[in-house]
Amino acid sequence: MGTGTGKQVCRAGLAFVILAVLSCGLASTGVSADYPRRVAIAPFVSLSQDNIASTVAVLPRLLSSRLMAQAGAEVLLLASGEKSPAEQARGAGVPLLIQGTVTKLGKGYSVDVTALDLETGKTAGAFFTAASTEDEIIPQIGFLAGEISEKLFGIKTAVRPSAVQPAVAAPAAPSPPVSPAGPSAGPSVAPLAAAPAAPSGPWEPRSIVKVAFSDKISDEIFRVSSGDVDGDGNPEVAAIGSRKLWVYKVSGDTVAPFRKHEWNNSHLFLSVETVDIDGDGRAEIVVTDLVGDRVNSFVLKYKGDVLEPVAQEIPFYIISLEDGKGGRRLAGQRRGISEPFLREITYLKWDGKTLVPDGDVPVKVAAGIFGLAAFPGDAENRFLYIDEDEHLRILNPNGKTAYKTKEYYSGAVHLFTWGTETRSNIGPDRHYIRGRIVPVTTEGKSPLFLIRQSKGNVLFRDTRTFEWSRLLYVSWAGDGFAEKGASDRIDNLMTDFTVLGSGRPGPGTRVAVTTIESNASYASGAVSRIQLYRMD
Repeated sequence: MGTGTGKQVCRAGLAFVILAVLSCGLASTGVSADYPRRVAIAPFVSLSQDNIASTVAVLPRLLSSRLMAQAGAEVLLLASGEKSPAEQARGAGVPLLIQGTVTKLGKGYSVDVTALDLETGKTAGAFFTAASTEDEIIPQIGFLAGEISEKLFGIKTAVRPSAVQPAVAAPAAPSPPVSPAGPSAGPSVAPLAAAPAAPSGPWEPRSIVKVAFSDKISDEIFRVSSGDVDGDGNPEVAAIGSRKLWVYKVSGDTVAPFRKHEWNNSHLFLSVETVDIDGDGRAEIVVTDLVGDRVNSFVLKYKGDVLEPVAQEIPFYIISLEDGKGGRRLAGQRRGISEPFLREITYLKWDGKTLVPDGDVPVKVAAGIFGLAAFPGDAENRFLYIDEDEHLRILNPNGKTAYKTKEYYSGAVHLFTWGTETRSNIGPDRHYIRGRIVPVTTEGKSPLFLIRQSKGNVLFRDTRTFEWSRLLYVSWAGDGFAEKGASDRIDNLMTDFTVLGSGRPGPGTRVAVTTIESNASYASGAVSRIQLYRMD
């Protein structure tokens, strides 16, 4: 199992701050705006006596991802070594070298960046921004990337906000956030948003707005979950491809790489959940793994910078399940014989060594349990379920269908094969892993759910194509589901989502969504991203 080398980013509790954003133009040395989009970025240097080394260490990678997204730049990240950054950059044949420092500035910090023209030895540009707290350093990297993209490469990006004066007793509300302008805006951070007005009654979400996205991930990402895995108070996003685990940090509206782990070709990951199973305040990562025809799920835990297995060979397909009482519990389904999984589903608990059964879940479903959630506060103990044809059903405890939609609500592409070839089939059966259902509000008689919807063709089980996908609020009205709001449609396929934070979603809650940008066909060179949305 490989381990990434990203630095841990520690954070204090986030407070409302007034941020002074300052930038300067290029130096008066005859700057051109048509440099080749190839740059090297050296490790940033901290000139502060404060302990901000972990924050400073991630700045080059964040700046790299934003330049790649905003300007399509080719970026080389340099490492500390015997050779100077300029020598390393010249040896790599790149024309520009970017170097940065973070300096204590009164009670805040100044982030200064210079771009060196390696052919002439002259400064190609100088840029800076100011942050009033350590928490605000990382969000400003997106603005610096925008300045660099515009001044050096001639590419317009999001407009930087003007400087803000220090707060007085009754500060004016901040300006509304600037929405990203699509893929060309890159994963830059949205400006600070005005605090949402307190609702006069129960919150009724109406829209889902994209605010940021990660760098490109060289994998097809199928499943995602979130939790505080390192105990720093900020959520991490755990995302899986077929055999790789990618962990990203979320700080404000920034999604930054944190760790990457890889397993060999004998493994096939089916699901991932992030939950604190031992009650120590840090979430564990629970991966459902298929090794051949064995279900060999395992639990991982970060101990310092090392991700260690704390339980292995768990014979359950594992999900985090809404229990109908406002909480979430792990649940599992064992391997079957003629079908991959049996009908019985059991709650799971941690016994100090592994996950063990903890009572039956009061519902029966066909093979495959990923798209399952209890109907919250329902006296009939009904469950929502995405069936193998990707219709949304309401099931009673006996597994009987009380309602079935005509629409498709999943867009499943991740699959595993099960069984042997016979005269009646061609090869083993393919089983697609379906989407997730998350109750959002439970007030009143019409609970609201968040679900992923994709429009496509599932007529042929082994060939799936999709025209668009989106996140969608649906409400049960007693005789059917009513659409209550949705994100914009995107051409790329959304494969999964996770609601960040603990407790019930509310105004401003963020949702991490995984999308596949390349053709979803296990192609080499596949590209995915983690998109960040906000519930309004």
